[in-house]
Amino acid sequence: MNNPNFFDVIIVGAGASGLVCALASARRGKKVLLLEKEQQVGRKILVSGNGRCNLTNAYVSAGDYRGTPQLAAAILEKFSFQTCLDFFQTLGVLTTQEALGRVFPQTGKSTAVVEPLRLACMEAGVQIRLGTEVVKVEKKNHFRVHTASGDIFSAKYCVLACGSKAYPQVGGSESGYRLAKSLGHHITALTPALCALNVKEKAVARLQGIRAQVRTTALGTSAEGEILFTAYGLSGPAVLGLSGIIGPHLQQGPVPVNVNFFPQIENLSEFLMQRKQQFAHRKAKEFFAGILHENIANLLIDFVGIKKSAPVGEWPEYVFKKAAGTLSAWPFTALSLRPWTEAMVTAGGVNCAEINYNTLESLRCPGLYVLGELLNVDGRSGGFNLHFAWGCGYCAAGAMAEE
Repeated sequence: MNNPNFFDVIIVGAGASGLVCALASARRGKKVLLLEKEQQVGRKILVSGNGRCNLTNAYVSAGDYRGTPQLAAAILEKFSFQTCLDFFQTLGVLTTQEALGRVFPQTGKSTAVVEPLRLACMEAGVQIRLGTEVVKVEKKNHFRVHTASGDIFSAKYCVLACGSKAYPQVGGSESGYRLAKSLGHHITALTPALCALNVKEKAVARLQGIRAQVRTTALGTSAEGEILFTAYGLSGPAVLGLSGIIGPHLQQGPVPVNVNFFPQIENLSEFLMQRKQQFAHRKAKEFFAGILHENIANLLIDFVGIKKSAPVGEWPEYVFKKAAGTLSAWPFTALSLRPWTEAMVTAGGVNCAEINYNTLESLRCPGLYVLGELLNVDGRSGGFNLHFAWGCGYCAAGAMAEE
């Protein structure tokens, strides 16, 4: 077909999944049009990992995902950690592995991921149109894609890679859900994920700006890593990892969250009693020096009701047990999630029961593919969400090529 507005594949959204799908499709000889409503590609990639782009994780597995982990498992079978590294190596991206399996570009800048992707797409022949918002997609003999400016493009395949409503300041919106819904799909409830928590306890403001390595627990699920105390509540990886689980339950009321400041110590009460033998002459604040940030120690002293002037050697045993119990499971009460502008990803999305797990093709609209954050799949913090997005683009392109 010689029509310049007819393509093999039209991809809506130039984020992680859209860019990889466009590149992999073009490398397989497809005529590809990539439409992006923003003025640059990969805006969310650019801000990911605090601008460093945590692009995958050495320990990625289906257990790192919520929503529909079975779909994540199917993607990981085709796009493993090693496949991901090999893919970016073909783009000329040097990577480095850091703590907890997190992988970053060696330059330490997310542009080292986005720019090679953009250049590779251009070199492979992908037509990229920026500032082009898709307002309607219809399926007749082929897909007809309508833009806000009035242009209409047609294609054999249409790929929705529009991203989620998280981070609206860098392009997050509900447009992808609307397009999917118009083509017969159902959308599960949407809540912010990888998002900080507002808590009930006002005293948390006394800890504002303090970071600590902890284990957090809520609703029977735990996460380890760094916590950041804020004026409004709790943030940091150890909290963000639980937010996708906590979010839906907040509709029924507040959710208890416990913080263990010493996850590495099995019997904290015994540890404190032994420390008492060593520092019996010290007073409360001095006793915790070296093991607790002084502001956390001061709040603990007030919380437990420890006499500040009494030497540790004079404390009754129950004080140590109470202090140990508090430090092992400091109680906070989550009241709400922070707003969408602070959410890294979205929990919920297109119902995956309506998607072919092996190809990502719609079971409701043949020829339509739904990728990445639009789907009801969200991962832990640490490179898992980007890995899933790359994998979706890679698998969808392979499936279209096989057809």
